Amino acid sequence: MEKFIRSISEIKEDIQPTKLILFTDSKKLMEILSDEITDIEFIVTTSKPPLTKLLEKGNVQIRKLNYPPEIGINVLTQAKDIMLTCIAEGLVDNSDRILFVISTDVDTILFFDVHNMGIANLKDKVGSRIDIKVLESAFNIGSHIVREGKEGIPTGALFILGDVNNVLRYTRDSIKDPLQGYNKSELNITDRSNWKTIKEFSMMDGAFVVDEEGFPRSAGRYVMFKEDINDTVEEGFGGRHLAAASVTRNTRAIAVVVSSEGPIRIYKDGEKIYDVKSV
Repeated sequence: MEKFIRSISEIKEDIQPTKLILFTDSKKLMEILSDEITDIEFIVTTSKPPLTKLLEKGNVQIRKLNYPPEIGINVLTQAKDIMLTCIAEGLVDNSDRILFVISTDVDTILFFDVHNMGIANLKDKVGSRIDIKVLESAFNIGSHIVREGKEGIPTGALFILGDVNNVLRYTRDSIKDPLQGYNKSELNITDRSNWKTIKEFSMMDGAFVVDEEGFPRSAGRYVMFKEDINDTVEEGFGGRHLAAASVTRNTRAIAVVVSSEGPIRIYKDGEKIYDVKSV
């Protein structure tokens, strides 16, 4: 381990990253690196979060994973999903230079200039239609749904973001709007204190509709779509994906589909533009 830690320090000095992401379940490595890495943001991704002084360090964030590390080379696919999730949740942005350290049964060090990664362009693709913080918040809530489910039972959700007037024309109430009686101006999706409430609403039957600035407009909306939309959605995808493809094809909205199996997918103009297994 000492040689590996020395290599991390040398590479860090050489490439000058803005953030370091560590993917490991080794509490010893977490603690050693957190003592050494104090000048940049340090994101620890692990299925076994430590209950130690690590949590007290100002530059350290802990991201709990749903699954333990894969065995062998398969861990690289998991690392890809971690990286994409960090981008989508706003933990990493286009200007970041990322030192990505993996220590499982495989030890390796990767480096990313985020602006060179195609997925970083996601923000450019949707930024003209909605506030990017609205998308990041919907993705964050979706990640919580994947991890926690509804009373421990896996479930999904559909968020429709932006172009609200047109969205409401292509949808109808599937249940009595559960937002009636709430002060919607106090339920902005970008306010983390609202996430628990919004999570519960979004797991109900139908779509959760949010305007461009993050204010909820309706919950429990049924998306009306024609049968030919089936041709644009991959085989095996369910009703939420059909609804997302349909409503984004007919409006300028962005849709976020949370699958009970784990993947989170984003649709624009009737097409899937982002697909990652939430970690």
